[in-house]
Amino acid sequence: MAIKDLESPFTLYTATYSICAIMVQMTYEMRGTPRQGYPDMKLERKVINISPHVREQLNEFYLLNISPNGVVPVLVNDKVLDKPMPESVDISFYISDWHPSLLPPQHKQVIEELVHELHDISYKLLTFGTKTKYPSMNIDYIRGQIKRTDISTAYRKALEHKAGLTKEWEDGHSEDDLAETETRTRKFVAKIVALMEKRPAEKDGFTYIFGPEPTVLDAHVVVFLGRLYEKERFDLLPSTLVQWHEHIRKTDLWKRAAPAGTTLPPMW
Repeated sequence: MAIKDLESPFTLYTATYSICAIMVQMTYEMRGTPRQGYPDMKLERKVINISPHVREQLNEFYLLNISPNGVVPVLVNDKVLDKPMPESVDISFYISDWHPSLLPPQHKQVIEELVHELHDISYKLLTFGTKTKYPSMNIDYIRGQIKRTDISTAYRKALEHKAGLTKEWEDGHSEDDLAETETRTRKFVAKIVALMEKRPAEKDGFTYIFGPEPTVLDAHVVVFLGRLYEKERFDLLPSTLVQWHEHIRKTDLWKRAAPAGTTLPPMW
């Protein structure tokens, strides 16, 4: 691949209050020096309005050309990538390959395991709870779109696919599901605290999970903690992590990664 292609900017389709998109944005902001022979990754954000009043992620162009699942984030670069790259974990590890300090070899295995474990936790349940009508509202909207007579066959099929994905969410937010999600969260944050207890002390009193340099795990964890913090789920947050999150929350890193200052949309 020519170096000039690597210098072409990537487009990140994102949303202001998408926790997974903010995780990718934090990964990028923490990226460090590029690998040898690579330029600094250029990333331009294209904000998609996913509010119930707009649902830009469900329009025909987005479903057919960017994300068949109708989600953010998605990474696009026609000169470097064969096709749009969905999934925050995949995008973050792609950025980490480009900027290797995010995934240091000595911690690679545990970082990969914990990032995947984190993304097995249902952020939707922790955010919306079990009484939300949001999935039903989305399904009703999508079904209404499917009934339209003025849309293409390809768009109708894409909407039917999205309706199936949304139905899975509607069927998966019982009280038992929430209890399991809370248990997973407690186990996960306990592992992060245990890692922090092993890190070397720094003169200024602040370090990341493994030491003075941030990793992709830091990027995802601090945003996840932000969602719990904003939901005031302090029953799930050890004081050590509250203080750690509050420190990063006051930095320019947080301002750049979460420009609205929060991961929570104002109407929720």
